[in-house]
Amino acid sequence: MFGYRLVFLLLAMAALAAVLAACAASDDESEFFDESTASFGLDAPGFPGAPGAPALAAIDSYPESAPAQAAAPMPVPTAAPAAMPALAAPAAPAASKTQAATAGESSERPVASLVAQQRIIVRTVDMGIVVDDVTAAIEAATNIARDMGGWMVSSDHSLKHQGSVSVRVPAGSLDDAIDSLRQLALEVDHEVTNSVDVTDEYVDLQSRMRNLEATENALLALFDKAQQVEDALDVQRELGWVQEEMEVIQGRIAYLEQTSAFSLLNVRLRLAPFEMDVDGGADQTASVGEIARFRATFTPPDGIEDFTFTWDFGDGTGVVTGHRVAPTVDGDAKVTATVTHVYESERDSPFIATVELTGTGDAGVAEGSDTLIVSVTRVPNIEVFAGEAFSVTEGEEFEVSGSFTRPAGLTDVAYSWDFGDGSEPVTGELSEGQTTASATHTYANHRPRPYDVTLTVTATSEAGDIDASSRTSIYVEQALGWTVGGWSPGEDGKEAVRALSSLLQSLSTLLIWLVIFSPVWLIAAAVVWYLVRRARRYQSKRQPPDSPPTPVQD
Repeated sequence: MFGYRLVFLLLAMAALAAVLAACAASDDESEFFDESTASFGLDAPGFPGAPGAPALAAIDSYPESAPAQAAAPMPVPTAAPAAMPALAAPAAPAASKTQAATAGESSERPVASLVAQQRIIVRTVDMGIVVDDVTAAIEAATNIARDMGGWMVSSDHSLKHQGSVSVRVPAGSLDDAIDSLRQLALEVDHEVTNSVDVTDEYVDLQSRMRNLEATENALLALFDKAQQVEDALDVQRELGWVQEEMEVIQGRIAYLEQTSAFSLLNVRLRLAPFEMDVDGGADQTASVGEIARFRATFTPPDGIEDFTFTWDFGDGTGVVTGHRVAPTVDGDAKVTATVTHVYESERDSPFIATVELTGTGDAGVAEGSDTLIVSVTRVPNIEVFAGEAFSVTEGEEFEVSGSFTRPAGLTDVAYSWDFGDGSEPVTGELSEGQTTASATHTYANHRPRPYDVTLTVTATSEAGDIDASSRTSIYVEQALGWTVGGWSPGEDGKEAVRALSSLLQSLSTLLIWLVIFSPVWLIAAAVVWYLVRRARRYQSKRQPPDSPPTPVQD
């Protein structure tokens, strides 16, 4: 029976404690901002959130050495916050006395005494700075935190040219710590401050804590009245659960107190880069739709081995990044791999092309850049006409002439005639205004098929070199020999021989066809002979008897 009564009594007391806790939470929340000394010590000097005191978010774990380092310089508030028991599952009802003693010690903690202000703000600051010595800067940041009563949380200096350090400083000294770090930097890359207001969470935790304390006191009273072992074990089990919850809440409260009292400062350090001479090449002129080539030459400092270069061609297209470099014959100078680009329009010409080069190594970081002007134009079009096809006689000199169009702005205009017989082309230069190109040539031998003759015109423009070509055909005939009155024995003899050869060739062809088709001819002749004989016999039968017989010829 006692067990059922105990359960009923526990449920009733828990409901009563919940109602009381809700009322107390409402009263405490209204009094939290008014009673400066009775609840959390609202006038605690230097606490985050007070005038002139910064705040922080993204909290890391509180190191074991932190209380010892921070205890001495922490400001002491005018009134300590209300004591909170640090609970553990008791082995006997006498545990409440131990909790009271622990709570008395907790009320003296300097960190807990700082949680006494109008708002509880937790702040974090992320900084990126450029320094001339990463190792020395990490050590200086650690000393700054220690001098202010804080400590170093973590640091990383695995690379010579960059590193990081995280420190905690008293919230009231956060601005001074930031100013000190700025004085260490050659340049501040970025600085970001993030704040979180945890006042509502803190008040809620305090209310839950008082609710659990009331439940714990009720359970301790029941534990004192328990007369059976089973009843005492039931109370002990419930009491252990309550005290475990109280420990979790107490830990969270201590966490908020500590992290709001000490702001976190994360600093990323970057070694100041060395200057590196980079030459992107001379200004150049490119043609629309044609490939333009870019390459940079540079001299890296000692200890710099890995390189990354980036080309921005200035026309709004994507950049090109590469890593391949090669040594040159000029001492320590190196050259980047050649990159290509095609400009699609000359509308916004000239363009500013930029090359940026970064090198890393044991010595740190080296950087350099250069720019060049790229003028983009369209290539002028030259049209060439080499003339119509014609015939010449072998061994005789003849002249050819071709024409071409000549846009404005062309210089160094030249031509080249290639007669297609293996001889050296005939070349020449054309003065200003000339649009025709002529040359003379002699073919040594004739042939049945024509020679391909090509006229090529070359010139120079702002967009680069230009060349255009045209082709024609020249037939070379055989030269006539010695003639008398239009008669040439040699030629006529040759013609007679050629005619006789043609006749013999025809007769040979006919004989071959006769041999091939001889069976057909024989059959045809037999059929014709048979038909003739039959016709004659038919006529002889129809002849009158008194008429002389018609002789039959075989």
